[in-house]
Amino acid sequence: MPENPVSSGPTSEVPYIDTKTFFTEELHLDVRGTGVLSSQIPHLACSVYHITLKDLPAMVRLWWNSCEKRVFNVVDKFTSKYVSSVLSSQEITSVQNSTQLLSGMMVKARSAAREVIATYSVEDIFIELIIQLPSNYPLGSITVESGKRVGVAVQQWRNWMLQLSTYLTHQNGSIMDGLSLWKNNVDKRFEGIEDCMICFSVIHGSNYSLPKKACRTCKKKFHSACLYKWFTSSNKSTCPLCRETFF
Repeated sequence: MPENPVSSGPTSEVPYIDTKTFFTEELHLDVRGTGVLSSQIPHLACSVYHITLKDLPAMVRLWWNSCEKRVFNVVDKFTSKYVSSVLSSQEITSVQNSTQLLSGMMVKARSAAREVIATYSVEDIFIELIIQLPSNYPLGSITVESGKRVGVAVQQWRNWMLQLSTYLTHQNGSIMDGLSLWKNNVDKRFEGIEDCMICFSVIHGSNYSLPKKACRTCKKKFHSACLYKWFTSSNKSTCPLCRETFF
């Protein structure tokens, strides 16, 4: 990766970005000329890093957090300086331009503040979520803060906040993907379907299944995938809740 990935040229193709860099400009490889190709390697390296951060943010975040302090700081400084503003702008723009319809939910984004505000309302329930992108996005975790809420118990509210925060931190989806999954969880909860007592979510974050495996003692239901992880990690076939034999 080049130490200074600034590209030649007067303007940038990305809105809100003044300086052209290898992260703002599209790469056009010339595979026929080896001399030109060798000069494009720094741009290629930046393009690969940009795509990886954009499509696999959770994986890069996991790697970054496991780095030794020197590498951790170098990656943080480089990404914050050259990449974060580009990806933040793209994520905010994707929210603003989204054609995805979420019934009962309004979503708006503010570019300057790097934040997304979602409001969910159904009958006497009103919930407001404030999603904030960090300055070193996507290395740093997206924060989910509480806005206004009416008609929701504190513990239930905390569980829902945790669901969205967990998805945005550990899954490689967009903010709109996270809000869609979160809304489906809340909708199902109001339909009377209880959370899985392992992941505290109605809809599973990876396979989108509902809790169907019921304990024969306490009758609580769990996702099959969550139970598999529980049984594997504990080496026991007991219920995570009542600790009795599950089957």
